[in-house]
Amino acid sequence: MKCAVLSVFLVVLPTVLLAENIFKINISPEEAQQYINQVSSKGFNNIEYAPKTGENPLPEARNEKGEFVYMGRVIDNPNDFVEEHYDAHQYHGQDGLGQYAYGYKDWNQGKNEKKDASGTVTGTYKYVQPHGRDFIANYYADKSGFHVEDNRPAHLKNPPTKTPAVKKAEEEHFRLWGEFAAAAGQNPDPYAPEYQTGEGRYEPQATDQEYVHQEPEYVPGPEETGEPKGFYYAFDYNVPLLRNKKEREELEQLRAINNKD
Repeated sequence: MKCAVLSVFLVVLPTVLLAENIFKINISPEEAQQYINQVSSKGFNNIEYAPKTGENPLPEARNEKGEFVYMGRVIDNPNDFVEEHYDAHQYHGQDGLGQYAYGYKDWNQGKNEKKDASGTVTGTYKYVQPHGRDFIANYYADKSGFHVEDNRPAHLKNPPTKTPAVKKAEEEHFRLWGEFAAAAGQNPDPYAPEYQTGEGRYEPQATDQEYVHQEPEYVPGPEETGEPKGFYYAFDYNVPLLRNKKEREELEQLRAINNKD
């Protein structure tokens, strides 16, 4: 974890967060909540991809046939590729009372999620789509259900509509369906009364009420004794990535075009 990242945490916990990696187990709920609150209050909905730390030519390695290989994959033209390196990160904390936070970031994706004392879950995730545009979604789940909002253009969120070709094919299908049914002396309507037995059909009841989720109270199991304990860990790790130079250039051009906003 680099200094720029550490500055996020130093406000409340200056002594324990100076280490490169953090591993805390069997800590009090209050201490765990400090870690959870820190990571969920600073840039929670603003995910940044893992920073690139360098790149190099593919390391020389050949199999028994003399073929150039990289992590078990035969590479016909190693000069067309590079090995990139990224400083990925992940974290996870729970307070032993139901609250938690976890997240990760890699070279082209990331996610953060947390659950508060009321049982509400909030999260966000982000990834690079094949055409280069970042897909970003923010969501929450509470007693009223699951809710999500993303950054797709408005026209992509509308329900799909039938094209003229689909409508024409559909009309032709039902025309033929009707002709064959009539020739067989059958009603072409599969929903006609004579086909409905009533079995398996849902009939709304006057007493039906809107569903409201109630989070059940946590009840410790017989093997769980003593005071609640939490944990928290966070660490960085190197991610080597095989990149085709031409494909990388094309993706970078698409990202420059599609992420201008």
